[in-house]
Amino acid sequence: MSMLHPYHSSVCARYFYLPASKERNAEVIEVLNSDSDVVEVPMREEDVELRAFYERPLSEDELIRYRGTQTWKLFYSWEELQQDHIKLNLPEHVLQQLLQFKSLYELQEEMAA
Repeated sequence: MSMLHPYHSSVCARYFYLPASKERNAEVIEVLNSDSDVVEVPMREEDVELRAFYERPLSEDELIRYRGTQTWKLFYSWEELQQDHIKLNLPEHVLQQLLQFKSLYELQEEMAA
């Protein structure tokens, strides 16, 4: 269920999934000002190439805050990603579309207190 859209410009945010390994937990990587639907993630053993599973245009706030600079954000839980999107005041429908991938891309969810 890929939700890629034709935002092939520098004003796009793309999301990539890096599965867990013996040494680390799985993570979602959000790349702001992404210019490709593929990223190379440097790893100790061997670099990994990932394909985006979701993309969206940047918000006005993100355009101002990140000013065309490619920025990577790493999320180790869906809750963490959700809180970041709420903090940045991104549209609710974007967050709901992203959360549809929760069952496909498992992350280490935080334990309830």
